[in-house]
Amino acid sequence: MWVASRRLAALGSLIAYIGACLLVAWVESRPDVLRQTWETYRRDFITADGRVVDPPPSGWGETTSEAQSYAMLRAVWLGDRPVFDRTWRWTRVNLQVRGDSLFGWLWGRDQAGAWTLLSENTAADADEDIALALVFASRRWSEERYLTAARSVIAGIWAKEVAWARGRPYLVAGDWAGGVRDQVVINPSYLAPYAYRVFAAVDPGHRWLELVRTSYDVLERCSWSRLDEDPGVGLPPNWCVLSPYDGAAHGYSGADGDDYGLDAFRVMWRVALDDEWNGSPAAAAYLAHSGFLRREWRLHHRLEARYAHDGTAYADAGEKALTYAGDLGDFVVNDPAAARSIVQNELLATLRRDRGGVDWGHRSSYYAENWIWFGVALAQHRLVNLAQGPVPLGASM
Repeated sequence: MWVASRRLAALGSLIAYIGACLLVAWVESRPDVLRQTWETYRRDFITADGRVVDPPPSGWGETTSEAQSYAMLRAVWLGDRPVFDRTWRWTRVNLQVRGDSLFGWLWGRDQAGAWTLLSENTAADADEDIALALVFASRRWSEERYLTAARSVIAGIWAKEVAWARGRPYLVAGDWAGGVRDQVVINPSYLAPYAYRVFAAVDPGHRWLELVRTSYDVLERCSWSRLDEDPGVGLPPNWCVLSPYDGAAHGYSGADGDDYGLDAFRVMWRVALDDEWNGSPAAAAYLAHSGFLRREWRLHHRLEARYAHDGTAYADAGEKALTYAGDLGDFVVNDPAAARSIVQNELLATLRRDRGGVDWGHRSSYYAENWIWFGVALAQHRLVNLAQGPVPLGASM
């Protein structure tokens, strides 16, 4: 009996190995949609001088630090150094003008018609994504200047975007969010524990690993606490407020603040990336505990783009490919079969090949085009931690 069991186990392992090899061969034999859609994106959205434009009708031609950060991350992951360098140059010249190495979040046309920085307030997600992209660039292209720039941004994040409550550090939404009316304002979708682990290695003088721990504490509190009148079902809200006195989570007064919507969907992706890179027990525990999306998929075989904090679906929100792309993180970790279905039927199904390019069906929305790309890249395990291990071969453009 024991020998037979061992043989069955060995056979099962062999079948799993062959299946994995066939899957890899199938993926590698297909056109590289990540590269194809990037080539279209950089033509559609990135100007010759490196500015990422948010065109009508989704925008009005403005540029955000977030858009610049997404371009830098994708460029370094794909090894596109010319685009990386010009987007970084534009960002440095036009947004990094505060004097503290951080970035004003909004650039556009002012009331007099001049193009300029419209807000010097920071957005912490863009700052940390830019810093991570610079660390990756220093590794990929063996350039110390990128690492020097990254360390400067990382120091600025710690100085201006980390608030303290009961002796513990918390990543807040921006330089404006650390002490608003005795509250600590959090955007859960800005929390990036995988990045803080990278920062800890290049900036050992600050408590980045403690920030990893408080980020997961915040996610648990904001996802499960009663915010205002709504009990939690394990969905992170778009925004959340922490009391600096007792650490309790409260609702945010802004529109749709308590909802799981077009900010919050990014949480699952960011947590899944920490699991992918670091095998984080905290990441696995958070996603396992937060089972609402998996139940919705199992019951209805669809996910709405917006839910109230108590899990009530907004019927008018409908389904959106970009929110599926963030939701996907939960499934990649906990339900790979469902993840494959979502990728095939909700993401890859949106691909269009027309007007001389390949896109995700949103050629006027930088936000959607980026997040669908990020979701597919996560599912294909293409988002390599370039700060560790060998740089992928043959990946440069």
